[in-house]
Amino acid sequence: MRVPSALLLATLAGLALGAAAQPADLAAGRTAWRAAKLVDYEYGYRKYCACHPDSPPETIVTVRHGEVVGVRHRPVDSANEVQAEPRNFKYYWTIDELFELIESARRRGAQVRATFDRERGFPTEIHIDYDKNAIGDELDVQLTTVTALTR
Repeated sequence: MRVPSALLLATLAGLALGAAAQPADLAAGRTAWRAAKLVDYEYGYRKYCACHPDSPPETIVTVRHGEVVGVRHRPVDSANEVQAEPRNFKYYWTIDELFELIESARRRGAQVRATFDRERGFPTEIHIDYDKNAIGDELDVQLTTVTALTR
């Protein structure tokens, strides 16, 4: 059976509109994040790499007024946390900077996969491959928690 081209176009247009509403949409995620108005928060993430392919430590980032003010690492199967030195806080992202990271990678032509929390819009998973022919240039991050902090 042949599908009329008008029906096919309408179906494809509907699929495109549906895709825009999915949590993988950067603009929708950023809008939801801004609407959540979290200024002070902590979030945890695991960064997968060759050094920790199966069980990377969890990193907890504390953000106050849009600035990273604390970082600690929680090794797998350990109750102890390791505090990062304040001089190294510049190497960690706020959630707003994660949005910028995704957007920048897309502009550079990198292969980017990202999903976003349905309610508050923050990225839940980010995978960036800057060069499909290179090994070790990928970024693979999964957020584990986002918690609002009281002042």
